[in-house]
Amino acid sequence: MSNPPDIRDIVGRFVDAFNENHPDLAPLTSDVVYRGPMIPEPLRGEAAVRRHIDEVAPFVESLKIRRLVAEGDSAAAILEFTGVNGVVIEGADFFRFRDGLICEDLIFFDTRPLIRGSR
Repeated sequence: MSNPPDIRDIVGRFVDAFNENHPDLAPLTSDVVYRGPMIPEPLRGEAAVRRHIDEVAPFVESLKIRRLVAEGDSAAAILEFTGVNGVVIEGADFFRFRDGLICEDLIFFDTRPLIRGSR
């Protein structure tokens, strides 16, 4: 019997995809669904999510996991995003996993600091 995938490792590799500006690091299923406050419609499919990471990552100074709670095939994380312009945002990220990969990602964060340009 094999050990279940380490959720912290899976989420860590997803965060690394942004920090290293390398979308291929994100462990995604082919049918992943990604939702967030800055995208009007959910992104569906691995290619769409990797393209999004590729577009956003150049503006990320750092993305850090502040807290992570996992249960079964789901996890909730508090993430801290620091933009290259110095804006810092905390957000909640809710993941679902299948076969050691992210199959769903739902992000919530306050967009006002992005609009104002500072915290």
